[in-house]
Amino acid sequence: MPIIKEVKPGSLAEELELEPGDEILRINDTQITDIVDLQFALADELIEIEVRRKNGELWELEVEKDYDEGLGVEWEHPTVDRVHLCHNKCVFCFVDQIPGQMRKTLNVRDDDYRLSFLHGNFVTLTNLKEGELERIVRLKMSPLNISVHTTNPQLRVRMLANKKSGEIMNQIRYLAEHGIEMNTQIVLCPEWNDGEELDRTIRDLYPFYPAVRTLSVVPVGLTKHRRGLHKLRGCTSEEAAKVVEQVARWHEFLRPRLGTSFVQAADEFYVMANLEVPPSEYYDDFSQIENGVGVIRTFLDEVAEAKVRLPNKTIHGQRRKVGIITSVSAERTIRSSLQNLDDIRSLYYEVFPVVNHFYGNNVSVAGLLTGTDITQQLAGKVAHLDTLLLPDIMLKDDEDICLDDYRVQDIERVLNVKITVVPATGMGLLYGALGYTQALPPRRRYEATLRSAVGLD
Repeated sequence: MPIIKEVKPGSLAEELELEPGDEILRINDTQITDIVDLQFALADELIEIEVRRKNGELWELEVEKDYDEGLGVEWEHPTVDRVHLCHNKCVFCFVDQIPGQMRKTLNVRDDDYRLSFLHGNFVTLTNLKEGELERIVRLKMSPLNISVHTTNPQLRVRMLANKKSGEIMNQIRYLAEHGIEMNTQIVLCPEWNDGEELDRTIRDLYPFYPAVRTLSVVPVGLTKHRRGLHKLRGCTSEEAAKVVEQVARWHEFLRPRLGTSFVQAADEFYVMANLEVPPSEYYDDFSQIENGVGVIRTFLDEVAEAKVRLPNKTIHGQRRKVGIITSVSAERTIRSSLQNLDDIRSLYYEVFPVVNHFYGNNVSVAGLLTGTDITQQLAGKVAHLDTLLLPDIMLKDDEDICLDDYRVQDIERVLNVKITVVPATGMGLLYGALGYTQALPPRRRYEATLRSAVGLD
């Protein structure tokens, strides 16, 4: 049953005088067993709620509300009951590669189709209980994000170490036949599911379009904490270039037939191969941007758009010295984007690419940088600056805390410099550098960023 953890100020729940510890038993005639029941039941404009108060009293409340208005509470568990955990032992699992001293939530491996429907998490469908596939269809839980990795049943069993994983094509076929849309992904592991196996997976999945809407190919993430795990290696620059070329060949074949590119390579392949990212048309509707596909192109397009209305001076015309924290993989993009500011004489800026020693040099994306690496590598180098820009993708959703529990104020204290958190966008970079932070939108929620795609947060 859903138990309330927190009531948000000004919410419907506060108006109803609900409190932490209260339990929602029924809404209308629906017994609430999980977050999906709750979301569907709350969709009505007139609802009757049965509540067990924390003191044991039973309340029946009749509520008139807007169609899309929720209760405004945080639950004890994100799925109301319990999150469905992963039963796989994937050869590339990122959670198995993080240090043991990390906070407990980062070591939780979820594989919950409800979180896929509600928040865009990728799931493997290997832990479905009897009737849950039919429930997805009955409730029209679409779209789902599915980690396929390979359509070769024997290979998928080896990669996921789960004998049920070989059923993936039957599951996709069933969902497609019943109108469920899916976004799919492949975590590419050299000498496992690349080359001919990659061709096979694309060949098997594209006939299900438009039910299978997209297929992303992302490189395996390997940290230095792989003790006792399968021997895997990352892609070389030459292999990354071959993946880009292989996907491009499929584009030439698929676009005339489907009217879409269907399969897309993650930005990291272009960075590793030292290639320019494709134009916007390559990414269609950017539906897998939260999986690292099209982020650089979106950033560059935002920079070009922001340039048109960019102020030609720093805020109030003041002399301003700014540092920009970024990752190794994003450094080239950041530096090229900042050239738009080179004519502004009142602005001095420095770019600080931070190497990921915490997870290992093979991990080069901004979303996985830690406060430890930032402080250790920038100590004694930034105190002369007015501020350091920190992209919000390096922080937990709506909290000023890094993956290693370093808080923004901790970084400020160690480095003796003011930190300004900005959106990880072209506008966030340029306007943040000039000091026009009030013009920036509030921090975005990254429900399915690379961090969650690899199993963090």
